[in-house]
Amino acid sequence: MNYVNAVIEDKAAFERALDTPRPVFVVFTSESCGACRERMPVFMRISEPYKDQIKLLILDCANTPRHPRVDRIPMLLIYLNQTLIQSIPGLGEQALESAFEAHTRRPVTG
Repeated sequence: MNYVNAVIEDKAAFERALDTPRPVFVVFTSESCGACRERMPVFMRISEPYKDQIKLLILDCANTPRHPRVDRIPMLLIYLNQTLIQSIPGLGEQALESAFEAHTRRPVTG
């Protein structure tokens, strides 16, 4: 299953994508990465309740310029006001849950 939802051509495009008042969650992944295929469903499940509070970019490393903070995949970088505020290698469930709680409002569940 392909989760990629954005294409970033260069640094300027990346900076434009970060230009929003909402937190930007940027996931670096690859279709050929076994860990990515395993962790992306977990990420999507955890992120779903927060989808209206964040901007989400899921980037395929094969089609994205290299980012200096990404030294392994999957990797989540979280930006606020165009500033990197957190990175989460591996997309661990507890780390993801903590990050969403820290950088968003708790979603209302019905």
